[in-house]
Amino acid sequence: MAAHRQAQLQVRRDALAARSHVLRERLAAETLPLQHTLVLADTARDRLKWLMSHPQWVAGIVAIPMLLRPRRAMAWALKLWWGWRAMRRLQALLPPVRP
Repeated sequence: MAAHRQAQLQVRRDALAARSHVLRERLAAETLPLQHTLVLADTARDRLKWLMSHPQWVAGIVAIPMLLRPRRAMAWALKLWWGWRAMRRLQALLPPVRP
């Protein structure tokens, strides 16, 4: 009796594995149109992480316009400050992104 139960479980396990394989293939085919967009999003996320880990580049990029056109740079700085604050508020509302 136990051998019969083991055989039934093995058949069920094989059927589930085959179904899982079919579903994964279908998911891969259906998400193919999104692949380019997702690659762009991953690239943007990676570049943003790199930029956040190298703040000296941000400081250099900000310093050049400040030296060349201080009044215009200050106007842009205020706009960027407002945008940064808005982004932080939005991030507080969204669930965290997992890498």
